[in-house]
Order: sequence, then structure tokens, then C-alpha cells
Amino acid sequence: MVSFHEALELLLKCPSLMAVERCRLEDAAGRILRENVAADRAVPAFDRVMMDGYALRFADWQAGHRLFRVTDSAPAGRAAVSLSAEIGTCVEVMTGAPCPPGADCIVPVEEVVATEPGTVRFSESAAPVAGRFIHRAGSDAGAGQVLLESGVLLGSREIGVAASCGAAWLEVSCVPKIAVIATGDELVAVDEFPAPHQIRQSNAHSLAAALKLGSYPPRHVGVLNDEISAARPVIEELLAAHDWLVLTGAVSKGARDFVPSLLAELGCREIFHGVAQRPGKPAGCWIGPGGQVIMALPGNPVSALIGLHAFVFPALAVASGLPRRLARRVVMDDRTVQLPGFTRHLPVTLRADGRAEPAATGNSGDFIGLLNSDGFVTLPPRGEAHAISAAFPFTPWL
Repeated sequence: MVSFHEALELLLKCPSLMAVERCRLEDAAGRILRENVAADRAVPAFDRVMMDGYALRFADWQAGHRLFRVTDSAPAGRAAVSLSAEIGTCVEVMTGAPCPPGADCIVPVEEVVATEPGTVRFSESAAPVAGRFIHRAGSDAGAGQVLLESGVLLGSREIGVAASCGAAWLEVSCVPKIAVIATGDELVAVDEFPAPHQIRQSNAHSLAAALKLGSYPPRHVGVLNDEISAARPVIEELLAAHDWLVLTGAVSKGARDFVPSLLAELGCREIFHGVAQRPGKPAGCWIGPGGQVIMALPGNPVSALIGLHAFVFPALAVASGLPRRLARRVVMDDRTVQLPGFTRHLPVTLRADGRAEPAATGNSGDFIGLLNSDGFVTLPPRGEAHAISAAFPFTPWL
């Protein structure tokens, strides 16, 4: 049995970096960028007006002019118009328009006190400042400057930046082919009414939903009974068609826990089996003959979902090209209970003050109790951290 951190480090070394494919910008949300994206021109590309109003020379204002002759109009989307060289002139401008060459000052429309055809008068209390409300060309980025680096998750901000650079196609990590399999003779389909000795299959649905929300939608979701002879051809076929197998159940040391022996028969190499953690002590990882990653998690619902978040998601992130990041940390109160010799993944509720408190959950089979939690903290074994109010890594549920 290995420690949780040893198991995680072993797993993170296993998967190969995912291949790269080109993807339309519209389909790239949630993918991992595998190229740099640079500005194809200065940002902004012109001196951009930031306020509806009037563009004029600040020197004219300083000279005491308050009544200005309006010589032109500059709406957004139209080529720049120049300010007349005549003293006391201005151009009506709209937000997003190019600032008229010759103007260095924008007076907001709210400062207008009177208008007549061709003229505008501004309030005596107005206090315009040269350069205010003008977004200068190149002030955000210069042409050729890298704005997005390889290895970033493409969220709404990154997609917007890529679009502004004209990146209609992006190189991204391929989506891995993942299969999720729940095992157990006691499992029946969701739309069946279970007998007293049966339960509805929920683990595979839960894990598949989390993977989908994490931008790793599984290609196959299924159930196997606990007969190794029936499971063997199915697992063999899934190994041939997938990069990752996430199994839940039949991984411990019971008489019907067939997963470790079956994987050995199929030529899979054990990375670890048994982790000093609660919940999820029986968890194990194997590498298939073709480099497939097989993560076997216990069948208890809480153990399975925590195992997916604690092991599978970090490994998928690294394989996708994401740099390793420090987990968010939250402060626990004095009710924190650590375990001797075991890492503890404790479901918690986040309070309004940002602290975390243990959630009202039961044992590792209490799936319903997880509804009271926002995620889990990972507590080191007792003796490794003594501070009562220490900050611990927090993992939110997907």
C-alpha cells in the first residue's frame, strides 16, 4: 500500500501527452490549447473612443472655449474623420469609434448643456482631461505579442482573445477515448425497479457526468457483473478501443473482486493497488499493453467520486498539456479530524466567510449526503500537520 501522494505522483507519470488536432474556434471551449496565439495587429488597432460625447483639442478648452462648432460625426465602424484645424471645433463621437486625428480630449455627452444646429455648449463645471476616454492604439498589446500560451484551458476569456486575434482554427489536445464501467451483480438499470437485494446503477452515471462536465466526455458507459469469464472479453475489447478505462467496483480483496486478476491476465502492468487514504483504500492503477491507463476505484459511491476527482482529473489534465497547478486551499475549523497513517478526503461545505466545515455526510456509501457538500478537502495523516486552523487543498465537485 502506498500513500496518497505517492500514488498520485506514480499516476501522473503514466499517461503520454495527448496528440494534437485542429479545431474550429466555435468548438474549442473547454479544450486545452497546444499552440501560442499572438496578436495579428496592435490591440487596440486605433485610438478608440471610450465614451459617447465630443472629441476636441484640450488646448481649446484651456483657452476658455465652451461653445464649439460640430464639424462631423464619428460613429463606431466608420473610418476615422479628422478634427478641423479651426479653433473651437469638435467632432461628435460614439463609443468604439476611432478618435479623430487632431483631437486629444473627449468631453462626455452628459456635460452638454445646450445644442443648436451645428454647435454644442458644454457645462462650465465640466473638467475634461487630455487623453481621458481614449483607449490608445497598442496600449493593450503590440502586433505579434503572444496573448495565449500553449497549455491553457480555453474558457470564455481565452476564446474571446483568440477570436480578436483572428484565430478561426486552434491546435488543441485531442479528447481522450474514455470508457466508464461499473461492476456488480447487484446493479440494475435506472429505469428498473430493484428487488430487495438489488440497487440501481448510479456510479457510472455519476462518473460519466463529472467527466463530461470536465470536458472529457466518455465514449462508453456500461455495467458488468462480477463473473470474470463474462467480463474478460468486454474489458479486452474496451482496452483495444480506448485510451482510458475508469472502473468502479470489484477492486478490493474479496472473493468476487475480479478486476486485479483480470487485468493481470490481460497483460496490464500494476502501478499501485491499495492507497493509504479514506475513503478509497482499495483504489488501483494499471497500464494496459498499449499504454492505456486503467484507474480502478472502489464501488462505494463516495469513494468512486472522490477517486475520480483526486486521481483521474489531475492525470487527464497533465496528459492534456496543462501545467500542474497548486490546488485551492481553504481554512478548516477545529472540528477537523485527521487519521493516523491515512490521508483523509473529507467532504466539506464552504461557508460565506470562505472557511470550510465538515459536511453532514455519513459513510462512503452515503451518496445522498454529498448533496450537503461543495467538494472535499484532502487532510494529511495525523502528525504531518498539527495546526488546528491550517489551510488544506480543496477540490470542488464537478
